[in-house]
Amino acid sequence: MMRFEHLGRRYGALWALEDASGIVESGKITALTGENGSGKSTLLLCLANILKPHRGLLHCEPGLRVHLVAHHPMAYTDLTIAQNLELCALLENKDKSAILPALDRWRIAELRDKALKTLSRGQMQRFLLARALLARPDILLLDEPFTGLDERSEALLQAFVRDEAQRGAAVLFSEHDASRARALSHKSIRMENGRTVP
Repeated sequence: MMRFEHLGRRYGALWALEDASGIVESGKITALTGENGSGKSTLLLCLANILKPHRGLLHCEPGLRVHLVAHHPMAYTDLTIAQNLELCALLENKDKSAILPALDRWRIAELRDKALKTLSRGQMQRFLLARALLARPDILLLDEPFTGLDERSEALLQAFVRDEAQRGAAVLFSEHDASRARALSHKSIRMENGRTVP
């Protein structure tokens, strides 16, 4: 569904991503592992077409919808959770009736009228996951999605990731906890110093 070959991305003279290759398959969960600074976030931003690689090739079937849950919300922080989800529904051509189930699943229905800029880290993460649930993309990319979540929300996230793969989405999530990555994924891609390694 998505294949990347020898991707590289630099910031000035520094290559944050040097040589990354891999395949993200429909209906499969792939873990992107590696230490902090290994290039995981930069790779995900390139795969989401937010950053343009300076070298390499990215192949994706035409018309597929890609959604990234990143550290930065990429949302309107002065607007409320509900307003941001309404905008997402409009842009994704989704029925607004799907907003309340997304809020309920991530336990943020009572926060719907709070501005994003007032949310805690964990609350923001749950909003981002509710937005991903609403978007229902073909390719779901998640950057360290367990950050800031309590134990109950972690369990919800694991179920969500499995559900997305079961409906046919290709899921790629970055994770520094190797045991968690193994438990949740069908396969893994490991990065070291900006490169994918066997």
